[in-house]
Amino acid sequence: MEKIANIIQSIASEKGLKLEDAQEAVSTALIKTAKRIFGEEYEYIVENDADTGELALFQKVLVVSDDDERLEEDGADERYMILKEAKEVDSDLEIGDEITYKVDLVDMGRTAVAVLFRELEYHIQRQVAQNTYENYQSKVGDIINIVVTRVDDDENTYGEFKEVQAILPMKSRIKGEKFKVGDTVKSIIRRVYVDKQKGMIVELSRTSPKFLEKLLELQVPEISDEYVIIQGSARIPGERAKVALSSVTPNVDPVGATVGTKGVR
Repeated sequence: MEKIANIIQSIASEKGLKLEDAQEAVSTALIKTAKRIFGEEYEYIVENDADTGELALFQKVLVVSDDDERLEEDGADERYMILKEAKEVDSDLEIGDEITYKVDLVDMGRTAVAVLFRELEYHIQRQVAQNTYENYQSKVGDIINIVVTRVDDDENTYGEFKEVQAILPMKSRIKGEKFKVGDTVKSIIRRVYVDKQKGMIVELSRTSPKFLEKLLELQVPEISDEYVIIQGSARIPGERAKVALSSVTPNVDPVGATVGTKGVR
């Protein structure tokens, strides 16, 4: 079997994950696999060898006193060892110490390896999905362009943006607008959420006041350079809008800079 360190490197590269995220997914998969093979009552830890970069799976046993109440729990024999027995393993052990036993899943046969790969695939996909969600959550309020792939019977507009599905609801579309497949639509990311059936959804808006403000930032250098500050805005989409502006310097007229000469902006 390929070394775990090499597997982690390959996963991180292929899936675009940080090395530590790939390592966390592999560690979780190792522990889940061991519990599936040997039983949920066992306790495991995964340790990283700083010299080789390899991950190793260990069963963990806690040294307790003879009268410890936890010895009455189901599966206690697999998680606890009384001090007298622990001393036979290592005379320096005391109550509260942990004994670890290295576990090699490969030695457990094909079944263990098959379970490990299933667990690994599942946890890698979860990590990728979580990273993607966090990435797009950080983009809420940003303007993006989507290419329309579908318009449903309720006039909701769908498009693909990189690896996720985006939706522009009819209520968030400017009155009178109509889109067809192949159109490029500029919108602001309103929110990001997860649908149990459809997966992650990026919801867009063209009616939000923030959309207007972001468009002004793109069109007016004085705003993007922060010489002019947008204090607030209100709009009736497709009809009229009001924007409150201020200037950080007396040399810049905020209204004139935003509207432009003869209103060209």
